[in-house]
Amino acid sequence: MTTPLIRAIALARRYQMGKTSVDALRGVDLEVAPGEFVALVGPSGSGKSTLLHLIGGLVRPTGGEVWVNGMELGRSSDRELVRYRRDMLGFVFQSFNLLPIKTAWENVAVPLMLAGVPLERRRARALALLEQLGLGQRANHRPTELSGGEQQRVAIARALANQPRLILADEPTGNLDSRTGGEIMALLRRLVRDEGLTLLLVTHDMSVARYADRIVHLRDGAVQFVETMEATTL
Repeated sequence: MTTPLIRAIALARRYQMGKTSVDALRGVDLEVAPGEFVALVGPSGSGKSTLLHLIGGLVRPTGGEVWVNGMELGRSSDRELVRYRRDMLGFVFQSFNLLPIKTAWENVAVPLMLAGVPLERRRARALALLEQLGLGQRANHRPTELSGGEQQRVAIARALANQPRLILADEPTGNLDSRTGGEIMALLRRLVRDEGLTLLLVTHDMSVARYADRIVHLRDGAVQFVETMEATTL
């Protein structure tokens, strides 16, 4: 049996808001296999973004455990978490988060720059990724010169720059029209299949969630039920 890449055990996260405690997650159990595409869905306040942030090592649990690739994130040091995010993860956000003064290839190369990769190597890697994602001719354009779909493709290329095993995507189609959003989801689905990536995606849109292998439905910080989707060819 395949060892899970992600394993959450009775995972909980409580926030203190003044004198009030808010349970964002309440004892979540979840396993994600290597190469699997899992969507987290639920209404606002259901805990889906909190779960993504815990798996991303951006916040620490207040109860339970979260393991990724054999590493228990809640007990890891800040330095270990920085290394984990740099080497293991790629992030894709709703708002793209591109640097406006940098070109497309320079944005893609940012994680490589932070990892100390020499300029020519990071430029070559960035250009190759943009070519792979159909943006070879847009490499020297700045974000304001790109459409929303093109900006999100640049953001996906940036997420792939360090050859991560796990991609975390938070509402990646939220700022896109339905046609462009469908193109981005088809692209992410192909990357999971062709590159052997594991993808964990947060969305409120069921038409987006249905690209996944499984859909985890959350409400009030707990898993309600899990749907397994039929295989799709893209």
